Amino acid sequence: MSDHPTDKPANPDAQLEKEIADALGDQSLEQIMQETEAPRAPRRKTSDDAVNTRIGTIAGVRGKEVLVEFGAKLQGVCDTEQFEKVPRVGERVEFVIDGQIEPGVMRLLVPGGAGKADWKTLQQGQIIEAVVSGMNTGGLELKVAGQRAFMPISQIELSRVEDLTPYLNKKLRCKVTELNRKRKRIVLSRRDILEEEEKANRQKLVETLQVGEMREGKVTRIAAFGAFVELLPGVDGLVHVSDMSWSRVNDPSEVVQVGTTVRVKVMKVSESGDRISLSIKEAGPDPWDTVAGQFAEGADVKGTVTRTTDFGAFVELSPGVEGLIHISQLSEQRVNRVEQVVKPGQEVTARITQVDPGKRRIGLSIRALTAKDDDQPRGKTSAEDLRRYVKGEKSAHAGESLGALLNKFGDDGGLKGGIG
Repeated sequence: MSDHPTDKPANPDAQLEKEIADALGDQSLEQIMQETEAPRAPRRKTSDDAVNTRIGTIAGVRGKEVLVEFGAKLQGVCDTEQFEKVPRVGERVEFVIDGQIEPGVMRLLVPGGAGKADWKTLQQGQIIEAVVSGMNTGGLELKVAGQRAFMPISQIELSRVEDLTPYLNKKLRCKVTELNRKRKRIVLSRRDILEEEEKANRQKLVETLQVGEMREGKVTRIAAFGAFVELLPGVDGLVHVSDMSWSRVNDPSEVVQVGTTVRVKVMKVSESGDRISLSIKEAGPDPWDTVAGQFAEGADVKGTVTRTTDFGAFVELSPGVEGLIHISQLSEQRVNRVEQVVKPGQEVTARITQVDPGKRRIGLSIRALTAKDDDQPRGKTSAEDLRRYVKGEKSAHAGESLGALLNKFGDDGGLKGGIG
C-alpha cells in the first residue's frame, strides 16, 4: 500500500466483472477488437489439453537456458526469463511440460513464469508477456498465444489511467485472471502483478529503511499538503509542505515538479511500512548553523515580513532564517494590531536585539531604530538630564516635573556628587 489512495472498490471482483461487461456489452472479444481472421475448423479436444507438470532437478545453467533432469532418460530445457532469479544447481523446481525439443528432451515452462504463452498450456493465474495491439474505451486489447485478450482499464496501473496511447505496441507483463477456452475469452491484469511487487518492495524497504538515512526518489504526485516521492517501484513516502524547504512554502509546486528526482531524509516509518515520512529540507544544510556568524546583536538588517500574529511579525532575514518583531517593538506608539504597522510581503529594516541559534530565535525591533543612540534604555532619565533640568538648561525632558524625572531616574543611576 502506498501513501496515496489507489481507489480500490469495496468488492473488486464485482467491480471488475462490471467493467468487463460494460466494455464488451453484447459483443464477443472477437467483435469488439474489430479484427478479421480466417475461419478455423474446430479442433477436437485431446489429452494434450491437460496441463502436464513434473518436478525436476536443476542440472546447470548455460547462457539463457536452464538444464533440468527428471531422471536418467528424460531431460528438459527452460528459458532463464521464466525465473524471477536464476535457480541454483541441485534445486528442485516444478515445471510445465510445454512440448518436445527432441526425443528425451522437453521444452519447459515455470508455472506463473512470464514468457511467451502457449494456448495449450495457458492457465488461469499464469504470469505471461503480451503485446498491446489496440485499445477501446474500456481498456487494452492484447495478443496472447495467437488469441485476443482484454485488460480492463482499472487493471493497467495501481492508479487510474487517463491516456491509453502510450501502451500501444508495448510488451506488458501480466497475469491471466480469467480464461474460458470454449469462448476463447482471456482477461488479463497488470495491476495484480504491480500490487504483488509493491508489497514485496515495501516489505524489503521496511526491513532495510532506517530513520535518519538519506535516499533519492522521484516525485510521483503533488498535493496541497505536500509531495509523494517514490523510493522503490510502488512504494511512496510523503514530504509534507513544512518539510520541503527551510523557507516558508505556500505551494509545493514552487519547490518540486512531478518526475523530478529529489534527495530526502527519512523522518519516520510506521511499523507496517504503509506510512513513510520524508523531508527535503533536512537532507540539505541547516541555515541556522551559520546564524551566529551572520547576525550580531545591535546590527541593523533588512528583511521581508512573512506572516503576522497577534503578538508580532515574523521577518525572513535570509532563506530559512526568520526573526520576530514583538508587537511592543513595532513602534514607540501603542500598537493594537500588528497589521496597522506592517503587512506580509512588506520589506522592513529592524535592529537585532537578541540572537539565540540554539533556540532558533532572533529578536528584532523597529522601535529601537527611532530611539536615542545612547547607552540608556528608552524612558530612563540620566544624571546629565537632571543636572540640565536643575540649571534650567534645555533638555529632552522640558515640561516635566522634577518628581516625574526622579521617578524615571530611579535608584540605579546615582547622582554621584549631586546635580548642581
